Amino acid sequence: MARVETELLKPYPEKRKRSHRGWTQGLENQTLLGYLLLFPIFIILIGLISFPFITTIAFSFQNKLVGVKESEWVGWDNYRELLHNPIFLKTVVNSFVYTLLGVGIKCAVGLTTATVLNQPIRFRNFFRALLFAPWAIPAVMTALNFRWIFDDMNGVLNLTLVRYFGRKEFIYFLSDPTIAMFSVIAVVVWQGTPFYSMNFLAGMQAVPAELYEAADIDGASSVQKFFYITIPSIRHVIAITVLLSTIWTANEVQFVYILTNGGPDYATQIFPNLALELFQGQHLLGRAAAVTLIFFPLFLIAITLLTRKMLRQTEL
Repeated sequence: MARVETELLKPYPEKRKRSHRGWTQGLENQTLLGYLLLFPIFIILIGLISFPFITTIAFSFQNKLVGVKESEWVGWDNYRELLHNPIFLKTVVNSFVYTLLGVGIKCAVGLTTATVLNQPIRFRNFFRALLFAPWAIPAVMTALNFRWIFDDMNGVLNLTLVRYFGRKEFIYFLSDPTIAMFSVIAVVVWQGTPFYSMNFLAGMQAVPAELYEAADIDGASSVQKFFYITIPSIRHVIAITVLLSTIWTANEVQFVYILTNGGPDYATQIFPNLALELFQGQHLLGRAAAVTLIFFPLFLIAITLLTRKMLRQTEL
């Protein structure tokens, strides 16, 4: 009995504490494993991004032709030629008009439609599905359909205006330099607005209902609730959506290429289409590379300014 009590009175053996060195070694092993797992992705990024980018920079300083192995080093001549070319200067203006108007109208229309579809209206699910349909249609198919709709002589829109609205002359939507750019932007807005509507609607549905109930108690109007509750609550969604759409809109080429191919008289020429024309049509690989590199800093500056402005409240 005394032996049992003696055994019970023995202190518990101290647990072996893991040394600081052991923790450090384990952390180093995890870090090494993380780097090993990221290494294949790093190699892919180098191959798909860095190598083409560096190659493009090298081509922009050469008189490089498509399909010709030999090239001549010309330094800044490609850039000087572009900056003194009136077509390129017109392209700069067109690109900014195309991007700013396209993104601005898509944002305004998308915010309006999302606000309407967020209300308890009849057939709301049907209207949501109908609104999102343009986003599901391939962009090339959309451009081809609108090229048929905007056709000068046999287009659905012109025939409808003449037959049912008494218009005597056709409207040259894609052949008139004064309205061709706006016609292309209309197609861009039609195809891209559902992306805004979906994101804005998802953000609005995440806003707590208690905020609107408190505003109703305080006697706030619908306009006040929209500008003081809805917009501040989804400002992150707005910023990210506008940023992504600006990148996509500025880099897309299919609408201009299919609808007008930069015409008439370069009225709808934008950076991607000009680079494609120099590469495909004139086989000037070096000049086309210079176009993309001039476009890249301008685009990067625009994105940086847009991001700072839209996320300023978040940073504060």
